[in-house]
Amino acid sequence: MPKLIQVQEHELIPLEISLPVWQEGMRLPAQSEGLDRWFFRWQWGAASPLASSSEEYSGVGYYASYVIGAQWIDSTPLVITPKGGCDKIDYLKMLATCLNSGIESKELSKIYGVDLEQPRIEAPELNSVLSPLIIVHFISLVREIIKRGLKKSYVSRESNLKKVRGRIAISQNEHYNVMRKRCERVYCKYQEYSADTPENRLIKKALLFSRQIIAQIAQENKSLHALHHAINQCVSAFCDVSDQIEVWEIKSMKRHKLFRGYEEAVQIAQMILRWCDYSITSIRPAAESPCPVFWLDMSLLYEHYVLGLLREAYGEKIKYQAKGYTGYPDFICYDPKLVMDTKYIPRFQQGGIDIAIARQLAGYARDRKLFRLPASEVIPCIVIYCCPIKVRKGIPRGLNGRIEAVGLSIFDFQAPLLSKTPS
Repeated sequence: MPKLIQVQEHELIPLEISLPVWQEGMRLPAQSEGLDRWFFRWQWGAASPLASSSEEYSGVGYYASYVIGAQWIDSTPLVITPKGGCDKIDYLKMLATCLNSGIESKELSKIYGVDLEQPRIEAPELNSVLSPLIIVHFISLVREIIKRGLKKSYVSRESNLKKVRGRIAISQNEHYNVMRKRCERVYCKYQEYSADTPENRLIKKALLFSRQIIAQIAQENKSLHALHHAINQCVSAFCDVSDQIEVWEIKSMKRHKLFRGYEEAVQIAQMILRWCDYSITSIRPAAESPCPVFWLDMSLLYEHYVLGLLREAYGEKIKYQAKGYTGYPDFICYDPKLVMDTKYIPRFQQGGIDIAIARQLAGYARDRKLFRLPASEVIPCIVIYCCPIKVRKGIPRGLNGRIEAVGLSIFDFQAPLLSKTPS
């Protein structure tokens, strides 16, 4: 097997690959308008837009971006991890916060991508990132299904009844009743309108698998209880649904045009079961299993994590991605009036804001579609960025008393860290 190359975000990748093949770099699927993401990209040294100083990105070559994951590059496995390593960031807490904020499943689907068709890569430390991410996405999809109501359909049944229902199964009736002289019984085949459909059985089975996977990730993580509670709530909604389903049924399940909400949930459920080889006894701890090919947009994950914290502090006062004439600001608060934007850019660690970012936020603050105010009123703007060192303990509260003096501020907020590093 080729030697694995592992780097951190924004680091030079020691790849001996030909420029005509990869050209500018490895572009990821856009998935929605305006998203231009790269797993790695050619940078011209200090002229790179990611550079924070003349020393950083001093060499010319392919550099990792803010996207982490595992990919095959010309038969060479490439693994990109966050700054500081995967074992220090509490991804369970980040994802649990996103889930509690009421994030929509369509937003979660933009954060990551998985390819189970390609060979897996020996990067078990990334499983602690990918496993909870897929499960949280799956839970959000199941919650939306439960809100709309479970799909019901006619399901074929066979049973030995006291009276005829549907049609009599001649051969089975002779075997179970006639030969045994049970004249009071009749073996019937009939259809029943029920929620116990193959799609619902698949989803319930995937929920049970998800509960077992989460238990293998972190036994003592406090955020684990929130995910367990969410999974148990979903399982209870499927109390009238069996979890018995054959592997051939899982593989051959087709999309249903009348129930489009099920399409993505069934796809993720199939992914979870395939990942575990369709057997709950095959679930192994993350450190013992190879990682499938995937990518994760850390900037979007951080953005939704901050959204979850803001929703906890201010509730529905926070508007996410509101449409204006000048674009879509990350967060807007109307009481107090405030524009907030998250930036996952390393150069903010050394201070200073680019004039382009200041102009961007100034445009949002003066957008008459977002704020119907006199042109003379100044609306404060805040840039929230991720820092490697813990500077403040949380999102600031009680801004009413000091917001008038704020023009454009930088607020450094760290991703949650594990209480202790696993050995």
